[in-house]
Amino acid sequence: HELRTPLTAILGLAEILEMGVRGPLNEQQIHSIRMIYDSGEHLLTLINDILDLSKVEAGKLEIETETVIVDDICAASLSLVKGMAHAKNLTLDYDLPDKNISMIADARRLKQILVNLLSNAVKFTEEGGDVSLKVVPNKKEHKLQFVVEDTGIGIPQEDMKKIFQPFTQVDSSLSRQYEGSGLGLALASRLVKMHHGTVSVES
Repeated sequence: HELRTPLTAILGLAEILEMGVRGPLNEQQIHSIRMIYDSGEHLLTLINDILDLSKVEAGKLEIETETVIVDDICAASLSLVKGMAHAKNLTLDYDLPDKNISMIADARRLKQILVNLLSNAVKFTEEGGDVSLKVVPNKKEHKLQFVVEDTGIGIPQEDMKKIFQPFTQVDSSLSRQYEGSGLGLALASRLVKMHHGTVSVES
């Protein structure tokens, strides 16, 4: 809370200024305010990921499971990355065979898993590429498989084990080209395990 509270105030004030509540702004000022807001949002995401990961590692993060409609979670997750995808002219595909499928999960954490996987796919896919989310039900085993695919840059075989480790990007040159903390996939992996699931990667 000591980290988040002042940052929330900064974001709130930046939003008020951009709306012109305190008086009109010129184009350069609006551009600067948007940079403050975007950087603040990025920092808030990073803080939340660090706090969540530290709670998981300490065994203090609890998941609250309920019956959730899978389509609702997927649609909400896709809507959160739609802007990023649109900015890079990416095609976002979604395939769910039955819109009424439900599962037992923590709705907030399931969305967090999917958003982390989808935003990662969008980030590493070059302009004009494709990103998709497909849900594959296995009725015999009472399981669901969520498949996020992209036409991105790929991962070398020897680096695949590293991508679920905290604060790790598989190539240090990528951290300069693609902004990121190396926390998203590590957190997603741990949240999947807390749901008694598994996560894997192919390239």
